[in-house]
Amino acid sequence: MHHYVERARRLPVVSLTVSALLALTACGVRPKPMSLQEHIARADADQAAITAGYVPLKGGLSLGTAIARALKYNYDAQVAKLEASQQEKQIDLALMQMLPHLAADAGYSHRSNNNAAESIDWFSNERSLDYSYSEQASHGTGDISFSWNVMDAGISYFSARQQSYRALIAVERRRRAINDLVKAVTTSYWEAVAAQVMLPRLDPIIKDAEDMLAASHDAANAHLQSPLTLLDYQQYIIQLLGDLRRIRDELVSARIQLASLIDIPQDSVLTLTTLPQDVRPIASLDNAALERMGLVMRPELRMEVYQQKIDRQDVYKEILKMMPGIGAIGNGNFDSNSLLVHNIWGQIGVRGTINLMNMVQGPRAIAMAKSNVKLSEARRLALSISVLTQVNLSAQRYRTALDGLKTAREINDVSLQMERLADVASSAGAQSKADRIRHQMAALLGQLAYSRNLAQTHQALANIYASVGVDLVPANSDMQDLDRLTVQVEHSIAGWEAGQLPNLALPETASAAAGAVPVANARPPAPSGQPVASAAAPASAG
Repeated sequence: MHHYVERARRLPVVSLTVSALLALTACGVRPKPMSLQEHIARADADQAAITAGYVPLKGGLSLGTAIARALKYNYDAQVAKLEASQQEKQIDLALMQMLPHLAADAGYSHRSNNNAAESIDWFSNERSLDYSYSEQASHGTGDISFSWNVMDAGISYFSARQQSYRALIAVERRRRAINDLVKAVTTSYWEAVAAQVMLPRLDPIIKDAEDMLAASHDAANAHLQSPLTLLDYQQYIIQLLGDLRRIRDELVSARIQLASLIDIPQDSVLTLTTLPQDVRPIASLDNAALERMGLVMRPELRMEVYQQKIDRQDVYKEILKMMPGIGAIGNGNFDSNSLLVHNIWGQIGVRGTINLMNMVQGPRAIAMAKSNVKLSEARRLALSISVLTQVNLSAQRYRTALDGLKTAREINDVSLQMERLADVASSAGAQSKADRIRHQMAALLGQLAYSRNLAQTHQALANIYASVGVDLVPANSDMQDLDRLTVQVEHSIAGWEAGQLPNLALPETASAAAGAVPVANARPPAPSGQPVASAAAPASAG
């Protein structure tokens, strides 16, 4: 008796000790903010990794090479590729959930004394046996169990289908990332081309304007001209300098942005070889064909279609949860207890279960899942309206860019003629240096406006293809061979410049085909010879 009393007295002490240990453990798992030194070390490591990842650029840089390098080396493109790969791997894991559950268990137990007990007769309520035990104080156990539930397997099947649609969504998300990257590279490239052409002339003109402004200040201090005339002149020069410096900043920024997109050091000197050519305008854009193409090809719409399919699988899963679960079980057991007659034995059985609460909440869960399907459809229709708007806006902006290019060309021609006449007059002494520089500035601004409008027209044409979801290269292409990828990109760009769209009747237009193929074997997305102006719109299985 004294032994049990002593154990009872120790119980509060043991409980207090365990509680203190748990409290200390809880304190130990609280997150500790990273120190400044750790952030500095992390930043240095990241910068070193980025610098080590730069791939040198050899020779000149064409538009096709710039886009190909961005598709291969740009980190955003690599992230989209890895996300698609991860979703593909998740499919295998989802399929594994359909397999039966197989578990193994082993253990060892030890008691300080034997598990002895007495028995009382049911009828006489008297002791029928002396104290006895049927289990050794120390013994080991082990078992391997197998179970498979039909309902769980069905739910796992629909979950695997959902994961397969998520993998397709990841492919479409990669298509969108590629399209955004192509659009960004195209914009930065043409602006960098304008910078390459105009910066060598822009800097001397800015220097001349600064000298003119300083000379006007000297003239004002010497009271050589009317103050109002000088102030008016200074205001003109200051405004002109502000415009020139702003334009210079935009041009320099475009080169930095382009270097970042193609993964080279941002202070690299680029020699751009694709110079702006005069645009051969598409005679007439068929907006109806572009709209149909956008509704079929845009990755955002395809993502919503797959999301609706995912939501529909939830309906099937909720219906399945209302059904009884029938499962088979089996196990093999081992016990080292020497008092047992059989130390090894097997067991099999069939079990049926039903969750009565699922019968109550099941109809509501099914209704909620169906409403999610309708929500996905409504979201897709709303996005379709947005896509149609973007397609029409891109077509209109292309027309506007063509008009702006025509006007800029005429202004540039007039400005060049005025500059030549001003040079002749200045050489003959019939014009002041200030007037000559002013005409040079006007000519430079005219050339700059024409160069930028030409670049904007190329960008507007690329935006049309981006708005309808046409890919430069298939999203499932192997983009590791830079030379082949460059050839593929340049081939597609030539099709774009010719106003071609892919033929919707071809089954290859579905970019979500499984597995990567070499670029050389991939079907080009836009070589079908189908012009934008007369693109047919056959039915598609989109």
